Amino acid sequence: MKKILSPEEANLKKLAKSPIPMNFVKKNNGQWDHAKWLAFLDYLKEKKYFPIDTDQVGLILESKKAKFWEEKNKN
Repeated sequence: MKKILSPEEANLKKLAKSPIPMNFVKKNNGQWDHAKWLAFLDYLKEKKYFPIDTDQVGLILESKKAKFWEEKNKN
């Protein structure tokens, strides 16, 4: 039986599969401040990713950031 996702879970799953988080990390060269974080959340609102668990969004970004730095340090 397929679990029905809450809107927050569905939006998080959709975001995790999209290129948006990695694009943000790359655009900011793997580092950002609170203002850029808030701007990113505003962008997600504009793109209809809300409601969403912002703590989980942060974890997705941290995971993408780790991959970004791992790739960058290989070169």
